[in-house]
Amino acid sequence: MVESSSRSSPLRPRARLLHTIGTELISSERVAVVELVKNAYDADADRVVIRLVGPFKLGEGRIEVLDDGHGMTEERVRETWLEIATPHRSRNSRSEKRGRRVLGEKGIGRFAASRLADLMLLVSRPESADVEVALHLNWNDFRDPEKYLEDVRLDWNTRSPQVFAVNGEASVIWQAAGEPSSVKGTLIQLTNLSNDWSYADAYGLRRDLSRLVSARVPGTHQDFSITMVVEGAPGDWPDLSGPVTVPGELERAPYTLLAAVDRNGVAEVLVQVDNQESHISRDLRLTPTNDFDANGPIPCGPFSMELRVWDRDHAALRRQAGTELTPREFGRLLDDTSGVSVYRDGFRVLPFGEPGDDWLGLDKRRINNPSLRISNNQVVGEVFISNDANPALKDQTNREGLIEGPAYDAFVSSVVDLITELEQRRFAFRRGAQTPDPKKAGTRLFADLSISDIAKAVKSRHSDDAELMALIGSREKQIDENVGKIKDVLARYTRLATLGRLVDDVIHQGQHAVGLIRNRTRAVERALSKAPGQVDYGELTTAARQVNGQADVLATIFRRIAPFGGRRRGRPREIILEDAIRDILEVLDYRARKVGAKISVAGPGTNVTIDPVEVQDVVVNLVDNALYWLGTVPEENRIVEVTVSRSTKDEVAITVSDTGPGVPDELREVIFEPYFTTKPEGTGLGLAIVGELLVDYYDGYLELLESELGGATFRATFRRRT
Repeated sequence: MVESSSRSSPLRPRARLLHTIGTELISSERVAVVELVKNAYDADADRVVIRLVGPFKLGEGRIEVLDDGHGMTEERVRETWLEIATPHRSRNSRSEKRGRRVLGEKGIGRFAASRLADLMLLVSRPESADVEVALHLNWNDFRDPEKYLEDVRLDWNTRSPQVFAVNGEASVIWQAAGEPSSVKGTLIQLTNLSNDWSYADAYGLRRDLSRLVSARVPGTHQDFSITMVVEGAPGDWPDLSGPVTVPGELERAPYTLLAAVDRNGVAEVLVQVDNQESHISRDLRLTPTNDFDANGPIPCGPFSMELRVWDRDHAALRRQAGTELTPREFGRLLDDTSGVSVYRDGFRVLPFGEPGDDWLGLDKRRINNPSLRISNNQVVGEVFISNDANPALKDQTNREGLIEGPAYDAFVSSVVDLITELEQRRFAFRRGAQTPDPKKAGTRLFADLSISDIAKAVKSRHSDDAELMALIGSREKQIDENVGKIKDVLARYTRLATLGRLVDDVIHQGQHAVGLIRNRTRAVERALSKAPGQVDYGELTTAARQVNGQADVLATIFRRIAPFGGRRRGRPREIILEDAIRDILEVLDYRARKVGAKISVAGPGTNVTIDPVEVQDVVVNLVDNALYWLGTVPEENRIVEVTVSRSTKDEVAITVSDTGPGVPDELREVIFEPYFTTKPEGTGLGLAIVGELLVDYYDGYLELLESELGGATFRATFRRRT
């Protein structure tokens, strides 16, 4: 019999583990340099210089990162720098001198250097110390698959200052950067580049550095500057040396947004359009598309943001470029710097805001509504979070982005929600703030498809050309007929879209009825399985009655949604309008109860001849809008009032009023514009289609009135068909 025994052994990591940390968890050379700059910030540096020295070829050249931070003693190098995944920063979340919120907590950021070059020299001198510490490291030792980590020995020593002597190498680098010299700090010199560097790489690094430290967070930009020096570059490289700053042209924008969101999702927003300011207060928890607890903190935590937005058409670029840049140059500047960046404790989190990183989905939104939405290449923005206030927003291990989850989803939806405030006011400004004719509301949706003005001009100038007149008349008639067909199809698809919005409600109600039916049929099965003399027929009768009742519930659900099936308009018939509206609104009953809204219908009992489906299109659209916006106000006062009135025997009006937030004054003039919407995910077609229907079929109109309830009031007027 074999005797059992137990043993224990330590793990023996291979040396290439550090190579993996440095080269595979750091996604690019630019990210690696950024990690080293962050280390300088954590070391309380006021200044940091990144010096690139050519030739920029594999196995040649070097990169130097020099700072004037507190430096490291021999003890700090041995017990902290040489300790992998040291808990030093996680235990000390504030820097020693300035009390900065440190950016590195995992203790592995320094190994980003292995991504950049083969050889590394680290020299550090603390303030008031009479020695400096020098450490030599060959990253190739960590690429040998045969070596264990314990087999790699690092050479380091303390010595009289050489690099940080009065006229030492650090002084030369400071001088090359145009900065005063310092005899304290840390120099990381990386020799024999791991990859070729192109101008695009160096330019991209400068661009990343220009946006690395936010110029808008107190305690970062005021006491931390970055300078880049490029030497030995090919002759065709433009000059990249100098202080790293944000181009001044990007500080001047025709549209800006400032927002601060507290932990409970209450946002204070300032939108400026052409020097006109709008102040908005919002509770993001009440936005229906944000699935947040209305009584608790938002999952992502508090944040603030600033956006600067430009128009990209040629005339706008010419206005916005100023005197120093051509429109093309300004367009290229926007191409290089556009995007919405995220800053944690004042330092940028990559890749947010990088070219092509449309993490908010702005371009996709714009495809669906180009008149209203902004695209990613129109905006330069910053969103600010912190480690302390936003613990649920965690960095990915590779320093690229945030970990997805409920907090991240809440973060994205909240930022997009706030962007809509700027989009709406920009839309209103670009429309010229023309006061619309309320009796023509909705008629602009197909206005551009008409050639009536061309036909009129041709008739006035060439009335004697019979062939031309016939061609114009025929073409105008054909266009009008096709537009009519499009309107009919659009109306049917609008009903289908409404049905799509109601699907969740229908499924919920249907599943409840089906569940009860299933429960009762199982009871019947159990009863019938008994011996004949033991069957309780009273119980069977009750079960059958309950099944029949739930079948009626399903029939009612199907009856309510049938008109939304996309069929063509029906024939007008005589109805009592108030009764028809009550019947129509049954389809919204579940949604109203879910929102906690009370809907009332009032009127004298108005007899009209009309197609009920067309009344449905108008009423459901307006009441559904009201319910959406009631979800954004406190629950205790959510009311919708539908009122029917007749002004003449040939004219009847349906008025829908609510106690929601109403329509801001600066947006009232564009509320009926096609594609304009105040919903984060809206299409801007609902009110436009209602207006078209009223004008086309009833010579009516849609109006936005002053509300006695404090929210929005829309009045749809129908006239007798001719």
